[in-house]
Amino acid sequence: METTRSSPETTRSDTGTARSPAVVATLSALLLLAASIAGQIAAGADYPTVPPGLVIPLVAAALLVWRTNRGTTGLALGIGLFIGTGAILTPNTGDHLSSGDTALIASTAAELVALATLVIAGAAATLARKGARH
Repeated sequence: METTRSSPETTRSDTGTARSPAVVATLSALLLLAASIAGQIAAGADYPTVPPGLVIPLVAAALLVWRTNRGTTGLALGIGLFIGTGAILTPNTGDHLSSGDTALIASTAAELVALATLVIAGAAATLARKGARH
């Protein structure tokens, strides 16, 4: 039987894994980002056959689950900044938001929320891990 103990700083299970709220928020943002891209594709947005905005966050989330350290939290932060910059600089985001398609608008709004959360939580997780040794 596995029990879970939690404190305000960490969530820990008997398996020995501990994740701060900032790391959990970073993981959640990465998964929301991937889901929002999938939603945009389902709504008919034009994406490449293998959409990098879907694959990159999933790989980063897997790395963060596998090895939570300053490097993987920093990678997640970098991904948020990189994809976020692309979302702001390309006309696609504005086109999606003004398309009139409810699914496309909702998935694009979810992408923007995920990117903002990813940058904030990724920065918090990276700065918090500065003194941690993992």
